Amino acid sequence: MYPKGRMSHHFREMCEGEYLAVKGPQGRFDYKPGQVRAFGMIAGGTGITPMFQLSRAILENPKDKTSVHLIYANTTLEDILLKEELDAFASKFPNRFKVYYVLSQPTDSAWKGGVGHVSKEMIQDYCPPPAFDIQILRCGPPGMNKAMEAHLNALGYTSPMQFQF
Repeated sequence: MYPKGRMSHHFREMCEGEYLAVKGPQGRFDYKPGQVRAFGMIAGGTGITPMFQLSRAILENPKDKTSVHLIYANTTLEDILLKEELDAFASKFPNRFKVYYVLSQPTDSAWKGGVGHVSKEMIQDYCPPPAFDIQILRCGPPGMNKAMEAHLNALGYTSPMQFQF
């Protein structure tokens, strides 16, 4: 449960067997192998879901040579979903999958990933540069999505180079 989470308290108060109507996901994305040379992906929290699904589809297709560069932001190390699976992709496909973790509140002084919020500099360092054959995908909380759009625009990524889930 997140202390300030909008839904956390509601979920906590629900009883087993109760139902909750949900809506989503937002944004339809159709992928064809080879449609871009590389994807940059910026995910926050549960926004990893579409990124993981697409990464897995790309990497498990031996004919697909698309590379994936993922920046994945969370509050703490314990909040990182699918970390073992993402690290396995990075190990198994070192030339096609890169992941950079960012924590806003690292609890371990030995943390070697990014600290704070995803910045323009992180995007420059860990995503492919703007080009006709790359695309940047983003999925996270509304504030993060808005900030990432501003960063991407400032870095020269045109609207067709960006997609938000």
